[in-house]
Amino acid sequence: MPVPPLNIQGVLPPFTGRDPGAVPTDLSPYTVQPIDVVNAFGSTVDRLDILTKWLAHRDQLRQLGLASGFQWLDGSFVERKNPDDLDVVTFFLRPRATNANDMALLMAQNPNVFSRLAAKGTYRLDVFWIDMNARPEAVVDATRYYCGLFSHRRVDYLWKGMLRVDLGPKAVDDIAVAAIQQAAALNGQAVP
Repeated sequence: MPVPPLNIQGVLPPFTGRDPGAVPTDLSPYTVQPIDVVNAFGSTVDRLDILTKWLAHRDQLRQLGLASGFQWLDGSFVERKNPDDLDVVTFFLRPRATNANDMALLMAQNPNVFSRLAAKGTYRLDVFWIDMNARPEAVVDATRYYCGLFSHRRVDYLWKGMLRVDLGPKAVDDIAVAAIQQAAALNGQAVP
């Protein structure tokens, strides 16, 4: 599914079509590919920089063994605004033979990837994590929290949509990286 167009309020619609319950894929979060995100939101050099850093962060996750799961993308980046960052909720499956303690150690050893403050400085991302290997009740509770938090605009509580992007193979992200480099070259800009 392509990224739905922003609605008149400048946000992703919470659903498309007439009936929010008629077709599950018409409900937010909308499942898209990284290239869809670049095509829909890579409209400025600053946005291309954020997208480049988001893709670099995803590559870092793969290198640390987090290759299964998906991300919700939200915040001002997916609105008609000039964003400072991209909000990302990552639902991940732990690497094989990794328990909760191992995962906590991995996160502590890589603060630039997992810490909200450090990831914001390094990757321009506001990162949140849901361990899908945790107790089902904990996964549901965390999902409920982030869905409630990110499905409304903070300023006016406007109901809005999110995007879902699978943590897929690097080749899928490489297509998006190439599109960013091409867009930057057309604008005569270098994107790090």
